[in-house]
Amino acid sequence: MSRAEKQTGNYHHGNLKQALVDAYIELLQTTPPEKLSLRKLAAQVGVAPTAVYNHFPDKIALVVEVKIRCLRHFARYLEGNSPSDDEPEKRIRNIGRAYFQYSIDHTQYYERIFQEDVPEEYVSEELLDAAMSAEAELRAIIVALLEKHGLPTSRYNEGLGAFACWSLAHGITALAAKHVNHAACLSGRWPEEFLLHDAETTKASFNAMTEVLVAGILAAARKTEDD
Repeated sequence: MSRAEKQTGNYHHGNLKQALVDAYIELLQTTPPEKLSLRKLAAQVGVAPTAVYNHFPDKIALVVEVKIRCLRHFARYLEGNSPSDDEPEKRIRNIGRAYFQYSIDHTQYYERIFQEDVPEEYVSEELLDAAMSAEAELRAIIVALLEKHGLPTSRYNEGLGAFACWSLAHGITALAAKHVNHAACLSGRWPEEFLLHDAETTKASFNAMTEVLVAGILAAARKTEDD
């Protein structure tokens, strides 16, 4: 967006909507989300409030658009860090590490994904599709893992595997964000490689946890096969 466009409000079709999403994410660096308003966003991009309402009837509608942007960015990031020609066990490890790294490299996007609640009446097909795009990549990895070990690719086994992977990655990320792992490691209760303070310890942590995770997914799938 040029200076002239910002000053005059002359946007090409679709540019203003994108500019508002960009402005919202930018302002969150200095302003709590509850203090952001559509009027403040209008002032940020240099347009009249009425122009904003042409794209977003209220703030929640804007939040939904922001969430869709962040979810799609998140999915592309994970996909780009999990080459499809790798073995499924390696892909699970890599996607977990990518999940953790995303929270560090793209903190603003990560927070919007997990800290913005959307009322049910605002949930659209587009939002659901964006929310499930990363899950689709992970589910494909779980299917490859099950097929590699000759186990059934049922809805339950696929869903359990994907759920377990997300839970592990999110759990590690949440513990690290609150430095719970630091306290456990520094006290001597956990191995030092679980500090996650550099690339080496992050890799070591996800290597170990992936082994536990994969063993559990395969054990559960074998149990359903026996039943």
